[in-house]
Amino acid sequence: MDDKPVVLVEGLHKRFDAVHVLKGIDLAVDRSQVVCVIGPSGSGKSTLLRCMAFLDRYDEGRVFIEGRLLGYREAGGKLVPDRERNIDDVRGVIGMVFQHYNLWPHMTALGNVTEALRVVKKLGKREAEEIGMEMLAKVGVEDKARDYPAQLSGGQQQRTAIARALAIRPHVMYFDEPTSALDPELVGEVLQVMQELAGEGMTMVVVTHEMGFAAHVADEVVFMDDGEVIERGTPDDIFKRPRSDRLRGFLDTWRSRAV
Repeated sequence: MDDKPVVLVEGLHKRFDAVHVLKGIDLAVDRSQVVCVIGPSGSGKSTLLRCMAFLDRYDEGRVFIEGRLLGYREAGGKLVPDRERNIDDVRGVIGMVFQHYNLWPHMTALGNVTEALRVVKKLGKREAEEIGMEMLAKVGVEDKARDYPAQLSGGQQQRTAIARALAIRPHVMYFDEPTSALDPELVGEVLQVMQELAGEGMTMVVVTHEMGFAAHVADEVVFMDDGEVIERGTPDDIFKRPRSDRLRGFLDTWRSRAV
């Protein structure tokens, strides 16, 4: 299993009515690899990530998670929609963190982290809470375990969301613009948690506008524009030796805003 990509995307297309959002995306993510996906707004980055978790149904191509086809099955040489139970089983190794924290407002931080453990994994309350406290401690908010989301800062809410995703012991973590809804002074605390996860060998796909994080943490950076992968390479390749005018223009705009 270790010599196969954890995530393999082949020829992925996605349309929303007449809008062709993804135009034949190929992507492979190896075990313990950190892949950062960058690009302008509307380039298809978040749609790609959602299709990679089959939260959005893709129209053509294939997504494999640890060698298992996600969302469809082969029947008579064609792809047909898979059963929901099989889809849930395949994507059960994916932890996902969204731009907006999506915490249950009526549950404490600990309750949010343990809900899937109790409902999906069928763990008892004590075991679920032991794992929940472990995950909250891992992201540095164990002292907020009994607080409700409204009592937490944005950074604390996002770290709780990361703890929730980690609690299922995922084999790969997807992050969809995890800091874009945060006040600037809270961004660092979330990026620090993500950097620590990368250092521990967590396989990660990160859609991000945080170029510094991509430059320092990613093993591979993928630049998308208009539903296509324009360039991919090491951080040095992308940030120091861009080949295309589209990537150079994107980086020039980013640098001018960062001044």
